[in-house]
Amino acid sequence: MKTDNETGVVLIDRQGAPSVLTYTTTNVSEPKGNELLIEHKAISLNFVDVLFRNGSFPLNTFPATIGVEAAGVVKTIGDNVTNFTVGDRIAYFFSLGAYAERRLISANDLIKLPEDVSFDQAASILAKGLTARMLIKQAYLVKSGDVILVHAAAGGVGSLVSRWAKALGATVIGTVGHTSKKAVAISQGIDYVVALDTEDLESIVRSVTHNQGVQAVYDGVGKATFGRSVKLTKRGGSIILYGTASGEPEINTLDLKAREVNLTRPSLGDYLPNKNSVELATSELFQALRNGVLGEIKPTIYPLAQAAQAHQDLELGQTTGSIIFHV
Repeated sequence: MKTDNETGVVLIDRQGAPSVLTYTTTNVSEPKGNELLIEHKAISLNFVDVLFRNGSFPLNTFPATIGVEAAGVVKTIGDNVTNFTVGDRIAYFFSLGAYAERRLISANDLIKLPEDVSFDQAASILAKGLTARMLIKQAYLVKSGDVILVHAAAGGVGSLVSRWAKALGATVIGTVGHTSKKAVAISQGIDYVVALDTEDLESIVRSVTHNQGVQAVYDGVGKATFGRSVKLTKRGGSIILYGTASGEPEINTLDLKAREVNLTRPSLGDYLPNKNSVELATSELFQALRNGVLGEIKPTIYPLAQAAQAHQDLELGQTTGSIIFHV
């Protein structure tokens, strides 16, 4: 049985394969200054967690706790905290150290959860939903009548981008890596779903767009898809490269310039520079959730102790949509 200052936590003592993730217990201190002690109810697994785990992103000290997004309840507050109280329902979308039952966190990293948004919903869509909002409303403003291409359309961000773009009046062509994921993407209401392992993406895009190409491509895959993204973007169109799940792509800037294709590599932090921008974005996200724009949120749930298995399943492409941990 854990004592009051003990918490379950997933630690890594080095970066590497999923097997470096180890579930154990550790002590957590009382909050000081602007810190709060929070108890997690749902923790998100994002692809950025894989990058922190496998060494693509640096970690300065070990053992380390990865994970950047979760939802839960405030248990204790530091002396300088004025905008949160014990019992508040909270969430956050980028603060390293989420793979724990309880943790200390800065008050600056937290948002308050509306009562009608569950912990599971918040952990499933906060980072992905804010990213989707940024992609379709800021990085490239989707307009009614646009034809857009969304890679990895069955994934967490891809499915939300597809749904939200549809709500804005766009025609969506979505890709999935394997035929087994096609039904999931179709269930999102995507107009045309292309399985890259069995179907010819170029011929389908040419047919849908009457050989014009798409107005915008949302590419979170990178190396495996970027070359096709360039070919299928109309002259003067946009490619929004927001992730590199398959590796960093080779980018021929001269080819892009010759085709007058705009390449954007957006970062969520650049579009949410302060508290006011975060509050506006989260308000719009939760309203889209209430209005049904984002569909029913049904995450795949793993126990936190099985983080290594969840990472392995994600990397092998055996998951769809959002993945969360329960503690």
